[in-house]
Amino acid sequence: MDGVIYRGEHALPGAADLFPALQWAGVSVILVTNNSQRTAAGVVRKLEPMGIRVRTESILTSSMATARWLHEQAPEGAQVYIVGAADLAKVVLEQPGFTMDAENPDCVVVGLDTEVTYAKLRTAGLAILRGARFVATNVDASLPMEGGEIWPGAGAIVAAIQTTTGHPPDIVLGKPEPAMFLQALEILGLPRDQVLAVGDRAETDILAGKRAGLPTALVLTGITRADEVAGLPDEMRPDYVFNNLEELRAFLCAPRTPAPTENHDETAHPNA
Repeated sequence: MDGVIYRGEHALPGAADLFPALQWAGVSVILVTNNSQRTAAGVVRKLEPMGIRVRTESILTSSMATARWLHEQAPEGAQVYIVGAADLAKVVLEQPGFTMDAENPDCVVVGLDTEVTYAKLRTAGLAILRGARFVATNVDASLPMEGGEIWPGAGAIVAAIQTTTGHPPDIVLGKPEPAMFLQALEILGLPRDQVLAVGDRAETDILAGKRAGLPTALVLTGITRADEVAGLPDEMRPDYVFNNLEELRAFLCAPRTPAPTENHDETAHPNA
């Protein structure tokens, strides 16, 4: 979402009109984010002051994806230790039978924690060395902030624990791994060729979409620039490129949407 429909606390042009138009056109939407610090309701509350109206059912955060994975993969009544925001713990511990345990957890879940301490890192590392599964919500190395500052992301915390234990995460739920996009497909109940993965970062959004086997679209509203597209490796090269959300909306709401083409330079960019 960040860099696609908003930046910081401000909606990007066309974002408020995008979702009513998609609903009118019969296009279903799942908003996928690596952010593990908010519940679905928290995301909806963040978007409302920007004029962006979406339902909680349309939100899939990396914390929600982590909880879904744990529900499917962890034993019933699993004990977990969480390094992350309060809302990450809230989402994970909503799973029936899951409890917080710092002494002998089955899984260690790591997300963005702006109050991380040495004690938390030590507890997480010791649990993993004793055999707990290492679950990362995402591995974003940095967190771009308004004003141009770069803060440490969840990946910086994951890297600290990995360095200590010599053990990489057993599973990463967030982009660029495909797990969240595959979960979104399950929620939508649609085949891959009827779902378009949209993002502003080739190395995360587009790569995750490609790994999930989805057609992909890059919007030039965030990180990846137009002059970088031609030089992207195949696994990061989008099927479509749009300058802004207005172009994306026109494409998605058209009576017929053409299939993606392999010839990116000649046909994929709507202004080409």
